[in-house]
Amino acid sequence: MDCNQFKSNVFAFSEKTLEKDTYQAAEHHVSTCISCSRLLSEYKVLADIMEQEKNAGPNPFAATRILQRIENEFYKPKGLTSKAWMRVLQPVAITFALMTGILIGSYTARQDQTPVNKMASTSENIEFLRSNLFISDFADEDKLLVLNK
Repeated sequence: MDCNQFKSNVFAFSEKTLEKDTYQAAEHHVSTCISCSRLLSEYKVLADIMEQEKNAGPNPFAATRILQRIENEFYKPKGLTSKAWMRVLQPVAITFALMTGILIGSYTARQDQTPVNKMASTSENIEFLRSNLFISDFADEDKLLVLNK
């Protein structure tokens, strides 16, 4: 007997419903083949688990839990629940937060406005930055490097 034949007859072999000569051939194959021996032991473990589950009784608290859930669903109090309050308060809180953000933004924007006549011209700002940050030195070095290439 080969592995494929044994795999197709593993149920009959474990139940001992094979013919005598086929049963003996399968028994000899299991004793020599490691993978089929492992398959048979896994099948027996699975069969034992199924037998234990079949004999197990129902959970005694299942009926109580089901009845409690039904009672909770059908006999709710008439007043507003916490979920209903959350549905009402959530949009109010979001609106309040948005309005607060808009007010803070408009207040800071009014404080940051400076008159146009107080601002220096763009060329003066650039010259100030170049002289104070030594950008002119770097710019001159770039020009030298480009010319040397």
